[in-house]
Amino acid sequence: MVVCRNARMAEDRFVQAGTQSDRGGSVGHSAYRADIDGLRAVAVAVLAVVLFHAGLAVPGGFVGVDVFFVISGYLITGLIAADLDRGGFSLVDFWNRRLRRIWPAALVVTVAVLIAGWCIMLPVDLRVLAADAIAQVTMLANVRFWKSTDYFDPSVDLRPLLHTWSLAVEEQFYLLFPLVMMMLWRLDRRTRLVVLFVLAAASLAASMLLLGQWPMAVFYLLPFRAWEMLLGAIVAVAALPSRSSAAWRHALSLGGLAAIGVPCFIYDRETLFPGAAALPPCLGAAALLAAGPRAWGNRMLAAEPLRRVGLASYSIYLWHWPVLAFLRYCIDLTLSVPVVVAALTVTAVLAVASYHWVETPLRRGWPARCPGRFAIALASVSALVVAVGFAVRRLDGVPWRFTPEAQQLLAAEQFAHDWEFDGEITTDAGRRLKAIGRPTDDGQACFLLWGDSHAMAISPAVDAVAREFGMAGRAALGHGMIPLPLVEKRSGQDGDVWQAWQESLMQWIREHRPKHVILCARWSMYAGVRYPDSAWNATMVRASVDGAAAGPADSAGAGGGDAVAAMRRGLEALLAECETTGSTLWLLLEVPYQPAAARHGILSVQWGGGEPSFKGVDRAAHARRVGPVREFLAGCASPRLRVVDLAEPLFDDDGISRVGADGRFWYDDHNHVNTTAAHGVLSSAVRAMLEVIAADCGRRSLDGEGR
Repeated sequence: MVVCRNARMAEDRFVQAGTQSDRGGSVGHSAYRADIDGLRAVAVAVLAVVLFHAGLAVPGGFVGVDVFFVISGYLITGLIAADLDRGGFSLVDFWNRRLRRIWPAALVVTVAVLIAGWCIMLPVDLRVLAADAIAQVTMLANVRFWKSTDYFDPSVDLRPLLHTWSLAVEEQFYLLFPLVMMMLWRLDRRTRLVVLFVLAAASLAASMLLLGQWPMAVFYLLPFRAWEMLLGAIVAVAALPSRSSAAWRHALSLGGLAAIGVPCFIYDRETLFPGAAALPPCLGAAALLAAGPRAWGNRMLAAEPLRRVGLASYSIYLWHWPVLAFLRYCIDLTLSVPVVVAALTVTAVLAVASYHWVETPLRRGWPARCPGRFAIALASVSALVVAVGFAVRRLDGVPWRFTPEAQQLLAAEQFAHDWEFDGEITTDAGRRLKAIGRPTDDGQACFLLWGDSHAMAISPAVDAVAREFGMAGRAALGHGMIPLPLVEKRSGQDGDVWQAWQESLMQWIREHRPKHVILCARWSMYAGVRYPDSAWNATMVRASVDGAAAGPADSAGAGGGDAVAAMRRGLEALLAECETTGSTLWLLLEVPYQPAAARHGILSVQWGGGEPSFKGVDRAAHARRVGPVREFLAGCASPRLRVVDLAEPLFDDDGISRVGADGRFWYDDHNHVNTTAAHGVLSSAVRAMLEVIAADCGRRSLDGEGR
């Protein structure tokens, strides 16, 4: 009873001071600031994040999350500082307020997403969702997604809880930052600012220096994001002098709006982010916070419509992404404008309901009076989510949810990742490649399978046939990694990783001199063809600095011409290396991109019954897509180059590709064949190639030319 009464008194002080949480009403240091709610509406709920996720003309809207982090740091610091100045700060009270503010609404969304996933998702995808839900309720979502996703890859648009990574970052910050503030408040104001500045500078420096090497770690993890919240904290502790001129504040305010708005429209998925690119929107947010509510830009943000949207911005953020993700899962990665508008309407309804019936009541009422009981209730529901998540994973996504007809379609073996390189990619990564084919202890390899996820897709067939022929090989497989030297990413994440990977593989070829090198990739994507499931623009690749010395750049024009020229130069360089090592180079052309993913056929059978359609794209459409690939190969004729078209086995006599047969799908998504196809329809092409390789390796071994 005493605990409940004390908690209620603390809550009364909190409300009377005009301070509300960083995800609801706003706080100055002692008064409510409508402009901050307006800033939240613009950055998160209206202009930036939601429109970016919806694909509506704001390609850099992801910077809204960074603005959110700055606001959070500012508001939380003001709240803690006020209590510390009064000598009444309590860690328990602080964490309890954070718990009440963030956890209930997020937990409701997590439970709703699990229920929706149970009704909609295929077993393999429900297993992933269950793990995501476990990470969310244990405040480790950012770690989970760091390990398993690239935020800017469109394939993650099907993960309904992806957006909870930012909640985890904030929650982790809230656990640690109050302790820092308690120590700082023993020091004078100038020293506090110096310490906060040093911490922020260290975090920013780490973000900038390590972005090229560990892009996803920098994107998702707290140590590399802390500077954004610490920037808000610095503004809160420093505060502009009251004598600052109105003109200065107006300029600061308008400049802040520009610093946030411009990146929203000039950044995109290829922007190297966060790092230095996060500075403009974060500094813009800091400028707006420092300018104060009377500055011109802040007055615009304080407009009543924006303020009201800002109040519900947390709920809008929580609900918009699952709604969009499930629609993309059921319809397509690219949603039409009417569907997006309908999705945002549903989001608004859910957000208003969440704000009025979950956020507001649970921020006060009995949870505030009896925080212990409330914490126990939340812990119990969270534990139930974890238990359900583990059960779903243990039961392999519960396939018996589906009808017998749909279960037969589900029986197709999924996309294999067994030979994917899972170590740290450095220039010596080639020394740690996975063995494929016949096991060997001497490190010798007849062939190298080098490629991206398309090579992963056929790797089970390569392994099985190579074992049958008694051949040992090595697999160098990495998602989105073009298997050519002297080619680099034009922009975006992983540029340094690409270079290290290529250097390591070229060194491996020089050292081990394999008799055969097999290249397999989604060549058309690298050559400039734009796909809905690809994050890259038509100018994805270019010749590296080393490659530029190979000759003058081709003037192939727009539409990926420079990418085609870069790829041709890389292939020529690899062929020259094969001349030196005496290797034969095999280039496997990609399978057709299909307009509908296999899951759509399975869901159609599950919900509508009937027979699935196994008809895919026609040969003419496929030929148009791979046209730049033919251009890239033109002029690279060599007796050491052999080309195998993996698309041909999938076409029937009428020139229509098949996506399955005999009640089994052959594709995992739009462009990756699954293991069923690798062992089935594509096995003849793989076997024919490996028969030639086996005969060559066997003959050379008998002649004493093997290693």
